[in-house]
Amino acid sequence: MKKQIITLINILGITTTLFASADAQKIFDNKCAVCHITTMPTDKASMVAPALMGVMKHIKMAYPTKEEAVKFMVDYVQNPSKKKAVCMTQKIARFGLMPSQKGNISPKELKEVAEWMYDNYPPVNFKAQGMRGMKNRPTFESFDANGDGVISRDEFSAFQNSRMMKKMKMRGINCQSGNCQGMMRKGMKKRPSFTSFDLNKDGFITKDELLKVRADKQANKAAQGKMMKNTSKAPSFESIDTNGDGKITQKEFTSFQQQRRLNKINKNK
Repeated sequence: MKKQIITLINILGITTTLFASADAQKIFDNKCAVCHITTMPTDKASMVAPALMGVMKHIKMAYPTKEEAVKFMVDYVQNPSKKKAVCMTQKIARFGLMPSQKGNISPKELKEVAEWMYDNYPPVNFKAQGMRGMKNRPTFESFDANGDGVISRDEFSAFQNSRMMKKMKMRGINCQSGNCQGMMRKGMKKRPSFTSFDLNKDGFITKDELLKVRADKQANKAAQGKMMKNTSKAPSFESIDTNGDGKITQKEFTSFQQQRRLNKINKNK
């Protein structure tokens, strides 16, 4: 008899959980799904917010336990901020910071939805693009050494050098001699170089050279069936030629690249 009672209690518990889960999903469908899709995106251009799978992947990485994750979601949805955000900065740059949902969903409903999201997303077989190494991704604060809310050029260079020195040390390479610059560059992400634009190798980049290299790159991409992204946002010759003498020096080129990266980081902090 005792065993039957326990079995009945378990059945009632499972049934209650299933009903609660169904209710939470209805709330999500009515109040959240208008922005966050629950499937893998097929048309990224039409997206107005990150997909739920990716959102939950980031949340679970930052908050491993259900209690922590649910608490974070309940707070963030009501009081969102860039400082609290766990998504990648480029996602915020693209979609913007989500607006507060106070008044749109009650705290009770929000808690139910958060628990349902945690239990069901992302699927076990989910593999997000660009998730590799996210746990070790440097924070804005790790660049901003003096804590003034802005990353200066010196802070950016100091962090990059320190990080690469640590990588060299882990590989058993002694960089105390200061002769590691070439080796460090091999580990950095490939970026357009000054020499790739200086076609006649005279130590300067003219406007014609800049435009020709860009046109050649677009033609090569087109021949491969690929598209050049953000071509309309490519910097103008004049924005790089800071002294306006009609030619870009190595110093102007390097300074522009570094400043552009700093602006992007400071914008998305």
